[in-house]
Amino acid sequence: MAKKASTNPLRALALAPMAGFRSKIITVPEWENTSVKLREPSGQAWLEWQQIINPNPEGEPETLTAAERALRNKSADVVLFIDVLLDEEDMPVFTAEDKPLIENIYGPVHARLLKQALDLSTSQAAAEAK
Repeated sequence: MAKKASTNPLRALALAPMAGFRSKIITVPEWENTSVKLREPSGQAWLEWQQIINPNPEGEPETLTAAERALRNKSADVVLFIDVLLDEEDMPVFTAEDKPLIENIYGPVHARLLKQALDLSTSQAAAEAK
């Protein structure tokens, strides 16, 4: 006889789309004091970020200029930014199709928001210290 999956509240909490993410709501003065929700990046976003930062991990050494490296890093950060900025219903504000648009306007406020989202993540060492 097969066991039936639990229907208790713990199961529902564990399966909720935002259950595995820390998040916070902040006010963005540069955006007319609008409140936005940030969450820590997803595993998928980290994989995409890594592919941009290191597209050929076993290949030839990197020969990018400083400007090319900066553009590559910005492109990778935009992937994370798209992933971490949520609306009031916990839905992403942007999609992957918005990446070129965001890359063109990505600036200090976007970088600050991304940093705050990244700060929500806890390293293994920090988690063990608690």
